Amino acid sequence: MSHDQPEDDHPDPHLLARFMRNAADAPERRRVVRHLLAGCARCAAVTRQLWDLGEPPVRQPVPQERDLPRLREDAAALHQEARRLVEAGRGPEALQALQRARRLYQRLGDGPNLVRLRHLEGKIGEALGVPGEAEIAFADARRGFLLEGLGGEAAEALLDLAILYARQGRSLEIRALAADLMPILRTRDLRQGVGAALLFFRSLAETEHATPEALSEISRYVRPAGRPQAAPADGTGVVNSSR
Repeated sequence: MSHDQPEDDHPDPHLLARFMRNAADAPERRRVVRHLLAGCARCAAVTRQLWDLGEPPVRQPVPQERDLPRLREDAAALHQEARRLVEAGRGPEALQALQRARRLYQRLGDGPNLVRLRHLEGKIGEALGVPGEAEIAFADARRGFLLEGLGGEAAEALLDLAILYARQGRSLEIRALAADLMPILRTRDLRQGVGAALLFFRSLAETEHATPEALSEISRYVRPAGRPQAAPADGTGVVNSSR
C-alpha cells in the first residue's frame, strides 16, 4: 500500500475538521479515510491535533511492570470501543479509538492485537466506502494472523476478503484465495468444523457459487460465537447490520 498521495488530493484542515464533526459528505469521507488508512502522515498529524491527542513520542518508554495491567486494560477498552463505533456506523470516531489503542499495543509489544486492529481497519474501510484500502487491510491481517499462529482469525480475515471480492464480481481472486488454504489448515488453533467450512468455501469458489450471501454464512460459522462483525455500507458511512 503506497503512503504517497497526489499533492492536490490532500484533504485540507477544514475538510478534516468537517470529517471529525461527521459533517463531510460521502465522497469527502472516502477521500479522508483513503488517506488515513494509507498512513498519510500529514492527515494523521492534523487529525491528532483535532482529537487533542498530541504527537506521539518518537520512542515510547518501556512500560514498568506495575503499569502493564492498566495499559492492557486501557488498550482493550479502546479496542472494544472501536468495534462498537464501527458497528454503529461512526467510522471517524472508530478510527480515533483504533489509533489510540494501537499506540498502547505498540508499547506493550502485543503483536496479535495489533493484527486484530489491522483487521478492524479493513471493516472500517468497507463501512466508509474505501474498498481498496479494506482489501489491503484484510490481506495484511490474514498474513499477520498466520505469522502469529492464529489460524482461526486468519480464516475470518480470508473470508472477509472473499466477501469483498464477491461483491465486486472478482471470481478469479476468490479462487486464488481458495487455492491457498493450507497455511491456515495447518495451524493448531482451528475450532472443530472450521477446516470443513473452509473446504466448503473452496468448493463454492471452484464452481463459481461463492456469492456474498453464501460466504457471509460461512463467515458467521467460522467466527466464534459472541464476536460481533460490522458490515460494510453503500458509501454513506452508515453500517448495514444485516450481515
